[in-house]
Amino acid sequence: MQPIRVAHVIPDLSTGGAETALVRLLEGLDRTRFASLVITLRDGGALVARAERAGAHVASLGMRTRLPSPLTLWRLRAALRAFAPDVVQGWMYHGNLAAWAAVRLLQPRPALAWNIRQSLASLRHESALTRLVIRVGARLSSGADAVVNNSRASAAQHAALGFDPRRVEIVPNGFDTRLFRPDPEARGALRARLGVAPGAALAGLIARFDPVKRHDLFLEAVARVRRSGCDVHAIVAGPGATRENTALGRLVERAGLTAHAHLLGTCDGVERVLAALDVLVSASSRAEGFPNVVGEAMACGVPCVVTDTGDCAAIVGDAGVVVPPGDGTALAAALEEVLRLSPAERQALGDAGRRRAAERYTLAATSERYATLYAALVAPRASART
Repeated sequence: MQPIRVAHVIPDLSTGGAETALVRLLEGLDRTRFASLVITLRDGGALVARAERAGAHVASLGMRTRLPSPLTLWRLRAALRAFAPDVVQGWMYHGNLAAWAAVRLLQPRPALAWNIRQSLASLRHESALTRLVIRVGARLSSGADAVVNNSRASAAQHAALGFDPRRVEIVPNGFDTRLFRPDPEARGALRARLGVAPGAALAGLIARFDPVKRHDLFLEAVARVRRSGCDVHAIVAGPGATRENTALGRLVERAGLTAHAHLLGTCDGVERVLAALDVLVSASSRAEGFPNVVGEAMACGVPCVVTDTGDCAAIVGDAGVVVPPGDGTALAAALEEVLRLSPAERQALGDAGRRRAAERYTLAATSERYATLYAALVAPRASART
């Protein structure tokens, strides 16, 4: 049998949650069953090489406008025609709409799948353009053959906004538990690299620098726990989390953590940073569907403190602590609660997270869910051609 040809349309392949999820899917799909093309609407991004190593061809359209122009759609159509996909998979709101428009310019028409990666309790925090794109997406969603959500909260919220619930497929994020695993040596290695005492606790927030991630609440929570007498350092990593970021520097200074906050930026080998932590914090105020870093930390055996956004509470279950979004006092109390556990108790909490990740959120299981979906989308078209 010929491989099923899947073309993915995404704004870019920068280092982000959706982009990482796509690359992991490419790595997890059986190349004898699936041939993959990735089309980025803008320039490629940092994950292009990794996508190509996974066997995908990557084409970048170089879009400079916020919405696809007729020329961009023409280039997208040309790239798709040359590949002749069986399935076109959009990623995120803008990628979904571009995929919808391009599919309608193709004959024979391939199956169309969308992918929504965030929760969305309200439109009020979105820009005017993004609100428009979301509303248009809701009206057009019945024209997709499937709409993948990575969390149940996201699916319910988008249904309330008018997205067709009959098209929904829930596919949680998956993680390579052989890569993301407990690593006792990582603890000493990171502390030595940062000049931190071997017995100091490390609390980490790993995310792009963005107001929604609430770096301010995280840093203030670490500062409160330090004032209570706990020797804890803040590890901040992700795009924009560098000393050159003056806005983040001001937050560090305001929290009084100049000597106790370590800004690592975008990390290669993030699994070793995670495995070195005593606790992973996700402080987001909204928009999270299924944050990759929470599943990664759990797979590394690291306890998590998360805000109750998207499916975070369901993901960590009894392997972490959940607090209300935006509540700095509750976040600090939860962080201190975990750090005050005995080593054995914290180990048990981390082990529970590891088991949960291995049982529910493996890359193999997620990849197989997508494989099954793509095969199901192609089957009616194959039957019609014969």
